[in-house]
Amino acid sequence: MRTPRHRRVRAAATVLSVAALLTVAACSGDDGVDPSTADWPEAIAPADAEGEFFVVWTAIAENGDDPALATEVDRLAEEGYEVEPWSPGCQSGAQDKLSTLTGFTEPVGVGVSFASEEDAGIFDTRDEGTTVSLTQGTWTC
Repeated sequence: MRTPRHRRVRAAATVLSVAALLTVAACSGDDGVDPSTADWPEAIAPADAEGEFFVVWTAIAENGDDPALATEVDRLAEEGYEVEPWSPGCQSGAQDKLSTLTGFTEPVGVGVSFASEEDAGIFDTRDEGTTVSLTQGTWTC
């Protein structure tokens, strides 16, 4: 009995797709990083960033007097991150994103800045606090 042509073509396409995926996986050599076992990533000072950087915002308020910001600064200090509340307007695109998310015209936030998206992701996964948003941009202040 002869297999219809469309079945043979589909089977061949499936085999080629699987082979291509296996080749890409073998060549990449990158199994990724398991955030649960990775070291806590090193934060950077946003003003010292060279080019784009990533911020994991953990608290956002309408103004800098909100006690929730001080509480968040203390919580992050216990994890070894020294941060202060700052304006998301100092990172390109962050203020618009956080204003849309919160409804605050000029929000103030506490965020931890990282040089890479991978470091921001590890922090976001391991940190037990709340993540309001992750932003990417350059220093503008």
